[in-house]
Amino acid sequence: MRNLTLLCLGVVAIVAIASSSQANTSGPFTTSTPISYTLTDWSNSLSFPKFNSALGTLTEVDLTFNAGMETTLSITNDSDSGSSGSANTNVQVSVDDPGSYFSPPQVNFLSPTYYYTLAGGGNTTSGLLTSTGSYTGNLTLAGILAEFNGPGTIVLPASTFTQTYLANTGGNTAAEQVTDASLTGTVTYQYTPTPTPEPGTLVLLGMGAIGLLGFAWRRRVAA
Repeated sequence: MRNLTLLCLGVVAIVAIASSSQANTSGPFTTSTPISYTLTDWSNSLSFPKFNSALGTLTEVDLTFNAGMETTLSITNDSDSGSSGSANTNVQVSVDDPGSYFSPPQVNFLSPTYYYTLAGGGNTTSGLLTSTGSYTGNLTLAGILAEFNGPGTIVLPASTFTQTYLANTGGNTAAEQVTDASLTGTVTYQYTPTPTPEPGTLVLLGMGAIGLLGFAWRRRVAA
């Protein structure tokens, strides 16, 4: 009985070692509904596959949003005197959480600055200006993990707000912009895998058990 007890303890110890596991990642998953360059201001949505709970326990949701703009600025001097200054376009892209568990992530970025000098009554156009911006968030609140967990997809509403900044000296001058903006998103799931013994450990476990049983049988025969 002593030999059999030692055998059982050895098996339990090996199984415990085989069952230990470390955190893993699932993804990244790029949204299946990217928003291509569209005239602002727009409202749209991004859709992501939810975390497959069969893989383990979800511990963190990592979100990345990348936005781009293509803008053209038009500057008009409405006075008789000259003017000079600079202008640029600001785009704010917001992504909302349908469960309201986190503040709306926002990509807030500017176009390159366009400088101008105008005679009275003059006007000018910048030509196409481009810029990009990004946001990254690491989310761990229980409510967020719950809404990203399970079968199907999660849909995040998205929208833009566009404005023009103008710094002018001289006559009365105004600026307008025509802007297209794009948005893509990526989600990566951090999780703790469900513990499973590795195949190599199971083989060693079986061989060890056979050896211990043989040793116990020889001891019993000798006795």
